Amino acid sequence: MRDFPRFPINLRRSIGLALAILITSPFAIAEKLNIVLIMADDSAVDNYSCYGSDFFQSPRLDHLAETGARFNYCYSEPVCTSSRVKIMTGRDGVRNYVNFGTLDKSETTFGTMLKDAGYATAVAGKWQLHAPPNGSLPEDSGFDAYCLWNFPGTGRERYWNPSLNQNGTILDTSVEDYGPDIVSDFLVDFMEENHDRPFFVYYPMILVHNPFPETPDSEPATKEEGEFGKDLKNYRDMVAYADKMVGKLVDAVDRLGLREKTIFIYTADNGTNRTLTYPFNGAYYKGEKAYATEGGYHVPLIVNCPTVVPSGIVNNDLIDFSDVLPTLAELTGTKLPTVELDGRSFWPQCLGKEGNPKKVITQYYYPKFKPAAEKHGLGVRNREIIWAQNQHFKLYQNGFFYAVADRFEVDPILPGDGTSYAEETRAMLQKAIDAMPQTGQMLEPEYGP
Repeated sequence: MRDFPRFPINLRRSIGLALAILITSPFAIAEKLNIVLIMADDSAVDNYSCYGSDFFQSPRLDHLAETGARFNYCYSEPVCTSSRVKIMTGRDGVRNYVNFGTLDKSETTFGTMLKDAGYATAVAGKWQLHAPPNGSLPEDSGFDAYCLWNFPGTGRERYWNPSLNQNGTILDTSVEDYGPDIVSDFLVDFMEENHDRPFFVYYPMILVHNPFPETPDSEPATKEEGEFGKDLKNYRDMVAYADKMVGKLVDAVDRLGLREKTIFIYTADNGTNRTLTYPFNGAYYKGEKAYATEGGYHVPLIVNCPTVVPSGIVNNDLIDFSDVLPTLAELTGTKLPTVELDGRSFWPQCLGKEGNPKKVITQYYYPKFKPAAEKHGLGVRNREIIWAQNQHFKLYQNGFFYAVADRFEVDPILPGDGTSYAEETRAMLQKAIDAMPQTGQMLEPEYGP
């Protein structure tokens, strides 16, 4: 049994939690933990102050990172559908990517897994998984309740006067209604209604995707803000508002007396919008959403739960989105789906343990954005991009090899030109690529772009 750095105020609750740990495995909690999984839309790791930005401010997330676990090498996919399918199924896209906007109904998701384990389940925010040929709706994916944009029957507005479907009904909204407020209120209500049973809340945010309108908290631009443009000014406001929505859910759980048994997980589905250029560490970075370069899929990952996740963990292990489902299974003691999974639980690392981290991650990407495939696309329509990487080097299926620090991949390392470590890593990454399918197993290109 490990020592917790902080104990809850209520001594009886402390003793109960300790006993629960004693009678279970070192990495499981007997009392089922609630889960709130939040995923921002289009927001790279360098958009957050807890990851070193002095341009974007995220105080609520900063606090969660400081009092929980912050992972420095978490990778999504470069675009939304690929990331959403991967995080929900625990499977690499080479196994189950079908089409942009599609989660195939045959897939088992973390919603189904946790619902079968007795959890009340809800999803709110952005859906966009119902496209042909065999797309999914929330009930196909294990969710009891939903409030969603980009869903059958909804229109294009997502922020002001939003078009949202709530449990089968299109909401009647006005120009004074702000979509992120509505969906977060829905989740607060859901947690209140289910406070006496374990719940799983999945919040794939509407924020911070373009367009970039003002938020309810936006103020007139200062002279400095006016110089870097309206979109970037509003985008920074939107990052701050996303952080506020995180705080809103944390505060709701706190009011319910459930904070010490609720896991908060925060991440993002891909990199920042390509139209934005923003400062970071004395340089200016252009958004790389939809590209397979570092800025296209390097995202934040923060895990927090007082008395369960120790304060101040900073972890440099490799994590990718396929790892989320098995992590949720382990922390809840839930049986994994009986399909081939690519993920590996990082729950031990959340507890300050060594765990069994991956040495390599593999990625599959079939871009809707054609320019993303120009350098490395193979297979169907020369658009299938497969690569493997660790924290330092990255190898594509077509043989191009880069240092991860080469953010825009302008200087490939030719065979024999790298250090001995680089060449050893190249061989390890090639072995990982060779072990995976070499083309998409469910890809339906006739439904693609």
